[in-house]
Amino acid sequence: MFTDLIHRLGLSLPVALVEELELHKEKQKDQNYFLRLMEADEIVELVDYMSKIEAYRDMIPLWSDDHSNYIGLYVQGACKYRICYIDHEETDVSPAFRSIRSFITKIEEYPDLDWHDLNKDYPAEFEVSQTEMNEDLACIDELNRMISSDQIISDDIRCQYIFSIMALTPKGNLNSIIKYLDDEDMFVQERACEIIGFHTYIPAKEKLVKISKNGMHNGKIAAKRALERIREDRKNEI
Repeated sequence: MFTDLIHRLGLSLPVALVEELELHKEKQKDQNYFLRLMEADEIVELVDYMSKIEAYRDMIPLWSDDHSNYIGLYVQGACKYRICYIDHEETDVSPAFRSIRSFITKIEEYPDLDWHDLNKDYPAEFEVSQTEMNEDLACIDELNRMISSDQIISDDIRCQYIFSIMALTPKGNLNSIIKYLDDEDMFVQERACEIIGFHTYIPAKEKLVKISKNGMHNGKIAAKRALERIREDRKNEI
């Protein structure tokens, strides 16, 4: 199925990646999965629709929760071959899984879980290998280059690139995303607070306090939540 699908879409994907999809398709025939691997015609129809929306042009949807939400594979661009979530209510296409293999392994282990209940690769809760870190940093560098080199980049696309940068940032490099706490885009500021809260990054605490008082509406709420998470984490360490 997937070899033919790739030809229909005019794509070129690694043979190993296509084989992983084919094997997973066979397993889905024998067991029910909350996240269903879609049929070729469904995927082609969605790709045609999504190709008209700039934020989705680098990916193809492969899985569905049958509630108009999809799991997509980046097939080109800086985040190539990583996995993201395509939410019909709120756009956030930052990578959540490092690869097809990583995602398939997770849902085959937990076939009954919805996307939101799965433990994901990004943002990384723990330190990753040096090889994986280098891959993520290279992706971040490319995203930063795309932002700085495009003088007419839309606010929406810039926001999506920064979402991806923050999701990919390794734990040892969190200082690099503090600048986004001062971003003029309220969604960027909000996400920066959320990511810093996820990592309970104490060096950003003073900045979070300021945002909780004087930030934009979304940022204020997210900063307060991040500070609460940091406080809870400190309590657990005592």
